[in-house]
Amino acid sequence: MRECSLPGVSPTFVERAKTILACPICKTQDWRYSQSVRRAPISKCAHCGLLGTTAFVEGRSTTEELYETPPEHYAWYRQHYLRSRLLVYARMMPRLDRFRQNGCLLEIGCSYGDFLGVARAAGWDAKGVEISTYASQVACSRGFTVYRDCGRELPLRPGSLDVIAMWDVIEHLTDVGEIIEQCVALLRPGGALIARTPDARALQGTTGFLGAAYRHLAYPANTPEHVFHFTPETLSLLLTQKGFQVIETDTSGEWEERPVSGGSPFVRFGRYLVLRHAYAKGLPYEFVITAIKERSNE
Repeated sequence: MRECSLPGVSPTFVERAKTILACPICKTQDWRYSQSVRRAPISKCAHCGLLGTTAFVEGRSTTEELYETPPEHYAWYRQHYLRSRLLVYARMMPRLDRFRQNGCLLEIGCSYGDFLGVARAAGWDAKGVEISTYASQVACSRGFTVYRDCGRELPLRPGSLDVIAMWDVIEHLTDVGEIIEQCVALLRPGGALIARTPDARALQGTTGFLGAAYRHLAYPANTPEHVFHFTPETLSLLLTQKGFQVIETDTSGEWEERPVSGGSPFVRFGRYLVLRHAYAKGLPYEFVITAIKERSNE
């Protein structure tokens, strides 16, 4: 049976930003200006170096209004992003088999249900969490159970999941530490969290004209929409703090997994050239991290 909460249920994983965000890694609130990307200032934690979009970490903006996608977004997403996403899912799905016991999987940020479809075809009992009313309705129409609330009220038993997936979601969470703690609670010992996110090393180590073009035109961090910008090192540190053991970090995405989008053919062609150069040079793009919930020593 499908479960979709009524519109108006307040999602707990995008709380309204009212105060300066604490760094999820070191818990301090000491953010210093670092740079601007796509006309959005980025700050750096003075203690651990984690990057965060200044408007979010200073409490001047909220992600809440960004994700109520209209119906026309679905057609745009299918045209520009779906093919590359399906290639990522197909490459990653076999890696989840080693964690399968009861076959229960949850995707946080399931959007229109495309990964849920791939997981179901692979034999998983796949459910999702999605805050967009329209996207969750599309996923529900495809026969999936979709929850609108990622808080502690999810009707799932603690320790009942083999896998939790977050594809290009973790960078959007203002309360990312709390969500990771909830993932720990929902996973069985030895269960796995798999997450894909832009690699923030591209914001720190790309220089020169082409490096600037990459950061501002083609790198997948849509800075005004991303709260935190993780590197493999900073995300690994956060996960291990919360009770995970990081077992794999994959930065080997294929060329076909990189979408080339834009409002005009000219913009798309420019981004294609910049992305091709970055791919040939091996510049950071995205990474997939796989972490398992630590087993009890008892």
